[in-house]
Amino acid sequence: MEPIDSGQTIRQQIIDLLGSDELTLRDLSQAVSIPEKEVVGHLGHIERSIRTQGKKLVETPYKCLSCGFVFDKRSRFSKPGRCPNCKNSHMQRARYHIK
Repeated sequence: MEPIDSGQTIRQQIIDLLGSDELTLRDLSQAVSIPEKEVVGHLGHIERSIRTQGKKLVETPYKCLSCGFVFDKRSRFSKPGRCPNCKNSHMQRARYHIK
């Protein structure tokens, strides 16, 4: 990850990071120094604003590490609580990037 330009807004920083690399919520949270829950809130706004530029926020979805269930139809950015198949809560983190 590249150093962050402090003259940018948090959303601009996140857009720059996602434009250059595929990152998890935790990666983004650490890069811009805000909690993961706040990153989740920004991603919805970012998704809508980059659409006007002809870009798209692409997600590699959450995946259950116990049974392999993929949360590919999930519309929220937050982490799922449990797997609907095996009820386990151990998940592989979703990754995001801008294309």
